[in-house]
Formats: sequence, C-alpha cells, structure tokens
Amino acid sequence: MQKFHFRLDSVLRLRSLRLTTERDKLGQLLAQATRLEQAIVALAAERAAAIAFVQNETAGSLELRSLAAYLLGYEARVIQLNGSLETVRRRVVEQRQCVIAADRDERLLLKLKAKQRAAWQVAADHELEVLAQESWNAVHFDRDP
Repeated sequence: MQKFHFRLDSVLRLRSLRLTTERDKLGQLLAQATRLEQAIVALAAERAAAIAFVQNETAGSLELRSLAAYLLGYEARVIQLNGSLETVRRRVVEQRQCVIAADRDERLLLKLKAKQRAAWQVAADHELEVLAQESWNAVHFDRDP
C-alpha cells in the first residue's frame, strides 16, 4: 500500500502563504484607516475645545485672530485627512478582493486534495480487502480433496 501523496502540496503551501500575506496587508490597511478616523475625531475634539475656550474667556482680538487662523488650518487638515481616508478605504476594498481571490484559490486546492485523498482511501481499502480475502483463502483453502 502506497502512502498518500498530493502532487500539488508545494502549490498549496504557496497559496496558503499568499493568503496569509494578503490578510496581513488587509489588516495593515484597516489599522491605517482606523488611525486616520481617530485623527479626524481628535482634530474635531481639539477644534471644539478651542472654540469653547475662546467663548468662555473674554476673547481679545489676538485670541480671535488665532482662532481664525487655527480654523483655516483645521479645515485644510481635515480635508487632507478625509482624502487620505478615502484613498485607504478604496485600497481596503481592493485588498478585500485580493483576500477573497487568494482564499478561493486555496480552498480550490484543499478541495482537490480532499477528493484525491478520498479516492486514495477507496483504493487503499480495496487493496486491503483483496489482501484479506487472499489471506483467508490461503488459510482455509483445502488443498487435499
């Protein structure tokens, strides 16, 4: 009886490695998107704090001019962060498609391996059954009539 051997094991290992790599890339992109979202939220909180500070204090012209300059810079920063976030989100969608394709490729080979193993098991069981029958016949066959 021959040991089961899947000829495409090396390809399966490569596909598994590719899937792992693609998932890692997706994780990095998702982490980057989360960092950008947190930066936008932190920037909005900072803006609200600055406005509240100016409203609660007796604001002089210097504070108001500083707030106006800050708000101009704030808008530019928010626009830049939103643009970066949109870019990362597009890349996340593309990377998800890559992960899906890599997963599909790996599952295809795993299915093929399972089918080949099942066929091998049937052949091995048949071979074992034939061997058992021959052994039984050899022991119980009456040579002298």
